[in-house]
Amino acid sequence: MTARFLILVLMALAARTAQAQAPAPVPMPVFDPTAYLAPLGAAERAAAGVPPAEARKHGFELQQLGMQRAFSGDTEGAIAAVDAQSPAAPARLPDAAARAGVLADARAEDAVDAIVAQARTRRVVILNEAHHVPMHRAFAMRLAAALRKIGYTYLACETFSGGDAGVPASGQVTTATGYYTREPTFANFVNAALADGWKPVAYDVVTPPQPGQDWMEHIRVREQGESDNLVARIFAQDKDAKVFIYVGYSHAFKSVPGATGDIDWMAERLHRATGLDILSVDQTEFYAHPDRAAEHPLYAGLLAAFPAPAPFVLRAPDDRYVVLGVAKGRVDMQVIYPRYAVHDGRPDWLRTLAGRSPRPIPAALLPKQGRRIVKALRLDAAQDAVPADVVLVEAGKPAPVLMLPPGEFRYLYEE
Repeated sequence: MTARFLILVLMALAARTAQAQAPAPVPMPVFDPTAYLAPLGAAERAAAGVPPAEARKHGFELQQLGMQRAFSGDTEGAIAAVDAQSPAAPARLPDAAARAGVLADARAEDAVDAIVAQARTRRVVILNEAHHVPMHRAFAMRLAAALRKIGYTYLACETFSGGDAGVPASGQVTTATGYYTREPTFANFVNAALADGWKPVAYDVVTPPQPGQDWMEHIRVREQGESDNLVARIFAQDKDAKVFIYVGYSHAFKSVPGATGDIDWMAERLHRATGLDILSVDQTEFYAHPDRAAEHPLYAGLLAAFPAPAPFVLRAPDDRYVVLGVAKGRVDMQVIYPRYAVHDGRPDWLRTLAGRSPRPIPAALLPKQGRRIVKALRLDAAQDAVPADVVLVEAGKPAPVLMLPPGEFRYLYEE
């Protein structure tokens, strides 16, 4: 198990382990739930004093910074912040070994088409995300639209607040819907799903460890609780349910036959509880990073061998799908992303995956000094609705564009 796996898959565990070597992180202050700039500033201040040599001891601060940057439209900065937890890049594998062991005779398939083809004979699809990478949510939105066409009806998202309190029954994602849905790409994904007739289901279990409770046992309790909730809220009530479950990291993992010491993650527990053949898909390993040294050592070779313009999966000559890295043996398919260029301060996946178009920020909203958060909301958006887009603008620097769907919008700013 690599350090990167511990950081990205067991982030909470890594942060908690660090507390034994460093002062406990200061909790984020309580902010106005519609605010973006204040929590970003707090996260910046908390991470500002972290020496690079001690980054692994400060996972909490760097994760918070990555999350707040993602919420504020700085997708590249979000990845860079979380990558800083693991400054030592993994050793590069020789190209010859990579090609012989991974690329020989494999073929690339469009990721959405391939997943949907496999989903036709199943009733549960689980897709994971890296919580600081909004691009994954744009892909999830495209996949959800395709799954809906083949009869999938229930959308269960880890981020939905407990019980029915955070499920957006009104058809509009608000700041009460969940933590990660404060990020506009996630909110747009859920809003599109609601408009498409998906039934949202909350299932996560978020409770602090009990005094004296082993941290790994706390994880196991959460995984079992998630599975139990999915069974009770969906499968016990609809024997023919077809479900899309959107999770973070390793919740999508199945167990490796014969492995010892592994945690049984939610996907494995749900399979055992329902007996269903679950299609698990990983998308957290192979995507571009601002610092290429932080990328998976096989990523560059994969893109060179398969220069696809859209996310793809690899299929081996025996028709099984190729899965690499820590997810190998734990999921059925793995999404690989192309490198997306950046135009006008925003990555191109917002155009191609998320279906957004650029619009300049109204000149009156550009700051003459300091910086601002500019938010675009639909004219009919509720007071506490998550904006359609959020960007950080700094005086004296080129202003990024807003990336918006068709329609009319009103604009707010925080200073």
